[in-house]
Amino acid sequence: MTLDNYQLEYCNSNGQFTRLLAPAGSGKTQSLLWRCLYKFNKAQKSGKTNKFLIFTFTRVAKEELKERLNKNTEFNDIKNHVKIDTLNQWGFNYLKRNVESSIEVKVSKYDKYFLIKNILRPIWKEIPLINSTLQKRQNKYDKIIEIFDSLKSAGFRHDTNNIEEHFYEHLIWLKNNFLERYLVNNIIQPIFDLELADNNHSYLPKQLQSFLQFWQKSCEHLWNTAIISLDDQKYWAMLKLQEKYGNNTFPEPNRYHHILVDEFQDINPLDLHFVKTLVSVNNSSLDLIGDEDQAIYEWRGSTPHFILNPDTFFENEFKNYLLKNNYRSPYNIVEISETLIKNNNYRVNKQIYSHNKDSAKIEHYNFNTHMESLNFVMNLAEKYANQNIPKKIAVIGRKKSQIIPLQILLTSKDIPYFAKEDLNILLSKTFETLKNILYAIATKNDRRLSKDTIDSFISCCDKIDTYPLKRNEKNSLYRYLLSKQPKSFYDAIQYFQTYNGPIKGTKEEKSKTNFLIAILNVFETKTVSESIEAIGNNFKGLQKHFAKSDDDIFYKEPPFLYLSEYAQTYDNDYFEFIEHIEKAISKMDYNPEKEKEGYDDDLNLPIHIMTALRAKGKEYDIVILLDVNDGIWPIMYAETEQEIEQERRIFYVAITRTKKELYFLSVKSILGKSVKISPYLNELDKSKFFNIRGS
Repeated sequence: MTLDNYQLEYCNSNGQFTRLLAPAGSGKTQSLLWRCLYKFNKAQKSGKTNKFLIFTFTRVAKEELKERLNKNTEFNDIKNHVKIDTLNQWGFNYLKRNVESSIEVKVSKYDKYFLIKNILRPIWKEIPLINSTLQKRQNKYDKIIEIFDSLKSAGFRHDTNNIEEHFYEHLIWLKNNFLERYLVNNIIQPIFDLELADNNHSYLPKQLQSFLQFWQKSCEHLWNTAIISLDDQKYWAMLKLQEKYGNNTFPEPNRYHHILVDEFQDINPLDLHFVKTLVSVNNSSLDLIGDEDQAIYEWRGSTPHFILNPDTFFENEFKNYLLKNNYRSPYNIVEISETLIKNNNYRVNKQIYSHNKDSAKIEHYNFNTHMESLNFVMNLAEKYANQNIPKKIAVIGRKKSQIIPLQILLTSKDIPYFAKEDLNILLSKTFETLKNILYAIATKNDRRLSKDTIDSFISCCDKIDTYPLKRNEKNSLYRYLLSKQPKSFYDAIQYFQTYNGPIKGTKEEKSKTNFLIAILNVFETKTVSESIEAIGNNFKGLQKHFAKSDDDIFYKEPPFLYLSEYAQTYDNDYFEFIEHIEKAISKMDYNPEKEKEGYDDDLNLPIHIMTALRAKGKEYDIVILLDVNDGIWPIMYAETEQEIEQERRIFYVAITRTKKELYFLSVKSILGKSVKISPYLNELDKSKFFNIRGS
């Protein structure tokens, strides 16, 4: 392989600490291996044999790099001197080799529940605040283990003499590095939601004192029982390395002389400290490789500031290199994406050149409705299917709810597609409840068994308020309705008006009236679309609820808006709508094991449906972006400058996936409400577009 001048400059560098900024399609993977070969040859000339340790972000990337190393003959000399691994796997293997007891990694929801309920019970029973809360919150035991892991991911340490002081100091560090949102969403807010904080204090570390004490003791106890989590593979490996070596170095021949970390923009604080420890105990050189413009994993605690300011975090001066040639994308994709991303302030200003002189087709369609844009996608899919032209089409949405209607539509037309498990709203228990309510609406006048009618009615009542009916309320209402023997749903509504039992802890007429109004608002609708919209507006138990979303993904992003718009084509045919939903669900390929680190599929299907976060690292012939509107791109929750820039990076990643065609599909209204075009579209160089229609 011939390296370009930018790759050669990097590969020949003598820097002990080196940063390589490698934008998408710049030949980064090959550069990594050539860097090792150049360093190896230089060491050989001095009579030394060097070892290399390359860290990838996922197992998929690891296998791809290993395949190139083993198949390309130019790397024959270094095959036995290069170790390629993920941080998690390296940490686990180190612990397995250096710990006497057999370590178990616990990851399932049941495992986490069992750990709190049984293994850690002796600890929390000794802490009054934790004890009183956990006695009544058993259904949330698994969430506590997740908070434990988030503390470690954020860089907190349990092995400190003053946990409150450490917490406060590190909290400031996280805020200074723009990780406050991760801190709040994954640690502080969940602790308060679970009532594990002491509200009698105004000082946050004091409020969290009991929980932090519980975390400290739990960490030691779990380690002593040889139980670890996925994050513990790095956390405990780091602690044990520091404990064993201190300021000493790995003995030869176990020492790695050069460490290279790929996708460095995606690491979190724990990853950062683990890498620093590995560099220290190996007394190695360090190469950081990545692209701050593709830093889109803030949800896991990453921040582009680690790759933007490596000198600060590693306390060493880095030599900086940039791969300026894009070998993958057509020239106009490179030009519009660079125009877009230059609006970000938190980045390195750079000029990228396209090696590919082809021109991609770039078009923007501004449709009246979301359904019109879905029909455009369908027509495009059918066009290539009928021509028997092998094309890979990626349909990318910012949110899961955008692409659920497309799944149903493709399934109803028997068009094959691939959707990853992050679309599992369809598979949630609450989505099953939504289907049951639609079925109840469709059969509201049918005469059927009283028990079926009562069960259906109580199921609806259960979702009217944010939290479900209490057991005694359900039993009381059930016995009352059973005595009346309703034969239809409307019979149950009529009998409910004379019910005098408890509803939401009270017998007040106002509570019963509110329930009746909500039910009638839903059940008096005439079409599938109206029903879905009414359910979303009136049944609080089905509305967005981030605390519930930990247990059921439906609550993170209820799909009412897009489902309602899509359902307009069904008019009042509830049964056909439900049939198509069930058909789509039956074709989903969901396996929780696939959510483990770096899992990916290479299914040879023509259409791939995904959210933008799933698009990173992939490429397709055709890329279609759905609903390129304000509030979606960027997402409505983005408020701060850092959040707006993160959303722009996600948009940048999405548009740089294409090799031939790129379509921006925006809409003028959703359910009759006007929506604006995404501001990111206005930041693009539209002179590079082939068509702009309907604006």
